[in-house]
Amino acid sequence: MKRQWSIVLILVFVFSIGIHPVLYAAQKVIIGSAQPLTGPSSNDGRMSSDGAQLAVELAKDNTNLKKYNIEFISQDDKSDPKEAAAIANKFVGEKDLFAVIGNYNSSCTLAGAPIYTKAGIVQISPGSSSPKITGFSKYLFRTNPTDKVVGQNIVAWAKEMGLKKIAIIYENSDFGKGLQSLYMEFWPTDTKYEIVANESYIPGSTYDFTSILTKVKNSGAEGVLLGSLYNEAALIAKQAKQLQVKLPFFGDVSQHTNALLELGKENVDGWNVVGAMDESAKDPLTTSFLTEFQKRYGHKPNTFAAQAFDATNIILTGLAENGQDPEKLAEFVTKVKEFPGVTGKLTFNNGDVEKQLFRFTVKDGAFHKIK
Repeated sequence: MKRQWSIVLILVFVFSIGIHPVLYAAQKVIIGSAQPLTGPSSNDGRMSSDGAQLAVELAKDNTNLKKYNIEFISQDDKSDPKEAAAIANKFVGEKDLFAVIGNYNSSCTLAGAPIYTKAGIVQISPGSSSPKITGFSKYLFRTNPTDKVVGQNIVAWAKEMGLKKIAIIYENSDFGKGLQSLYMEFWPTDTKYEIVANESYIPGSTYDFTSILTKVKNSGAEGVLLGSLYNEAALIAKQAKQLQVKLPFFGDVSQHTNALLELGKENVDGWNVVGAMDESAKDPLTTSFLTEFQKRYGHKPNTFAAQAFDATNIILTGLAENGQDPEKLAEFVTKVKEFPGVTGKLTFNNGDVEKQLFRFTVKDGAFHKIK
């Protein structure tokens, strides 16, 4: 009985000085993540999810976010657009949903985008590069470089190496076809330059690249531009070595991952890739991220972990500055200029990120920055 009276007296005191305890309960905020946690792109999907989760965990020390109970929910889209759409419908049904980090695959991002856009929810992809994403809506952004930027960089790199005849190998998907079309657009039309082979394959179904590589070998190509993820790139590298296709291969940001090195082993030695994170950078932001990620997950992060970390920090900054209003978040992200991220200073333009890219060559099982 005495305990009950004590509680009553405490409540009477709280209300008497004008403080309502319910008003001071932490406000729930949900940040969703939709990535391929299983399937052919699972390495990068898990990396993306872990990078986003790390940003949320570190944000708990931010005094400007103390009034929020930030919940991170990670879902597996399995690299399947139908699954991505189902997850989007599930997420927008959450009344406390604030924003979504996702998706990794361009096809999945594009499947979820109409649903998030209709609900007025910001979606930031850490891995998609398809041209179809540019300007899709005021709610869709990406921290991954676009195919256009990457394609221009790779074509310029091949030209700088003196290559005149190139082959293109690409996966038959939004990602692969987008990069292939840009290689063709940017490759010079001067008669001394040629595209001598242009071969596609079905991602997740094609394991034997012998026929494609034989055509490339017989085409007179001096180099190969790829529109492939790390898993199939590793298979291509192994089979190219078996067929003695001794040409320089060029890959996009999706191949700047330890998974390529682990799967490709000595076969990817000499491989050229464009990347968005410089692990050798000595700035405190990058070194802190690398240390914290390694400590928490027991392995090194890749580009997509870093890009998801940056995307989440942009969302958390918007939350701290403008509160729990998704519409204000969309306005905030649209105006982001030179946001300090672990992948450089990020600026958004029509939903696309603008930032520096780097070139790496694989040597002795590691990426070495050359520019």
